[in-house]
Amino acid sequence: MSNLLKIAIPLLNDEIEWKDIQDSSGFVGAYFEDKNRPFLNNHLFLLYDAESKEENSLSCFYKLNKLKNVYSTKTIYIKDKPYTLFTFTIDSVIRRLRDGNIILNPMQKQKVLSFWKDRDAWIMNNILLGTMYERPEPSILPEEDYMPELSSHKKREILI
Repeated sequence: MSNLLKIAIPLLNDEIEWKDIQDSSGFVGAYFEDKNRPFLNNHLFLLYDAESKEENSLSCFYKLNKLKNVYSTKTIYIKDKPYTLFTFTIDSVIRRLRDGNIILNPMQKQKVLSFWKDRDAWIMNNILLGTMYERPEPSILPEEDYMPELSSHKKREILI
């Protein structure tokens, strides 16, 4: 995960916790771009393993699904494996982060530091320095498998 996403996730929503982006929650990755939906350019994507049977994964799914800034939740397939994709709308602070400008007020810095605690050295060493610029790394969601949908005509045939 890029350093910019590590800053963006704690600012995304106050309800998101560190445990929600761990393997035990089924977390796979975070992305600023989706190849399959390039029109969603003001969004952040969190990808989770839909087959995860961990206890935290179910509670994480319900929690994320209820958040106010969730734009959509859907199941996608990548290399024949199902994933749950949470799409979040982002504010101007996260949009600036996406572009590489790290301009945070003291409250936002505190939120990021509290989220990561001492788990990430880059965050601990750089977030306190003030305004800085980080070259954005590409963070593009892997391309989905093609999954044709049944037309409404075929759906009716199946039901009859």
